[in-house]
Amino acid sequence: MEIEPTVREFDLISLAASCPVLTTRDDQYDFAWLLDAAHVSRRRGGRFRLVDSGTNDCVSLVWLAEAGAYIYTSDESRPDPKDVIDIQRACRKGGSVASYYIYGTLNRPLFLDEAVELGRAGADFHLSNREHRREAGELLDLARACGRGRGRLVYYHHGRLEPLLQSAAEAGAWIHWSSAGAVPDQDYFLLKDILGAGRFSGAGLVIHLEEPWPAKLLGELQAGGAFLRFHGPLAEADPGLAALWARAARRAPDFQADYLHGDFLP
Repeated sequence: MEIEPTVREFDLISLAASCPVLTTRDDQYDFAWLLDAAHVSRRRGGRFRLVDSGTNDCVSLVWLAEAGAYIYTSDESRPDPKDVIDIQRACRKGGSVASYYIYGTLNRPLFLDEAVELGRAGADFHLSNREHRREAGELLDLARACGRGRGRLVYYHHGRLEPLLQSAAEAGAWIHWSSAGAVPDQDYFLLKDILGAGRFSGAGLVIHLEEPWPAKLLGELQAGGAFLRFHGPLAEADPGLAALWARAARRAPDFQADYLHGDFLP
């Protein structure tokens, strides 16, 4: 029995035609409506972002990717990176990209080898050290593979700065770093080294400010190319930080610097 479409489905197509960026999960609509929305969004110059819930098979995601959908998936939805290779190749045909978030460890059997192959196919990778320590060699392997495939490795770092961040930036990785617990007079020089290391590799540095910092040091980092994100009312009590906040609001990294959004550090 054929199910009649509801206002909700027609709203999806309308939003795809009018929104510069539209995000939905692949388990919220029937496949045919998602496919139509991806086609409409691409024709109108929009970006249709589809979050992979793991309920659809890879063939369905390949069709959606070829239609122009930007696929956001992870090792929770697709535990084997090799399963995403055909999706990324379809994304390239459709003018989009697949983004793969790694929640688990990298030292699982065959996982890193398959992830490197996916990186060479052009996918973006996102991972954090919040739950698992990341080894320098693993990050470098992924960063180099992404560079070869014209994708991007985005690494979210919690805690004190480490030498591996400079090496990763030199290999092309984008670094997000939280200032929580930082020592500005010491960390400033390490951050400058990271900026310098990534200057010729296409890497970027995003500093998430969760505690007050000297405006002079931040201004120099911002002038050197760092992107600043203020979490909380830090700029309200300091006119120097307010000026940096205003400048940061006008200059944001491109969409590949974040996994869906940059409201918090994963």
